[in-house]
Amino acid sequence: MNKPQSTPINQSSAAGTLSMAINDKTALHACYMPFIKDGGIFVPTNEHFELHKNIVLQLRLVEEGKKLLISGRVVWISTGMGQRSTSPGVGLQFTGDHRFRVRQLLEGILGDLAKEPSSNPAY
Repeated sequence: MNKPQSTPINQSSAAGTLSMAINDKTALHACYMPFIKDGGIFVPTNEHFELHKNIVLQLRLVEEGKKLLISGRVVWISTGMGQRSTSPGVGLQFTGDHRFRVRQLLEGILGDLAKEPSSNPAY
């Protein structure tokens, strides 16, 4: 089974920043975490982050031609060693004044997919 195309671009744990490009709606659906309060997204990375660390995510939605700066907090950590062979990375809960707008935008792109679990989640 192929993994969705979401590509980490640049990471820096010292600065509390991550960058990621999501190529299409399928990859966004695989990374989107609607069960997290205020919405969230999984970011593949090999960098180590502590739970509750504040992060700024530079998210590029290739298909949509959009670039977003998203404030988030680490609420999920995947080592990539689980039974499903998921990628190592972190789940970010959207925070800050624009968290509802970010969630609304991503759910608008996903449409009805936002209501369904991904058959191949990245997390």
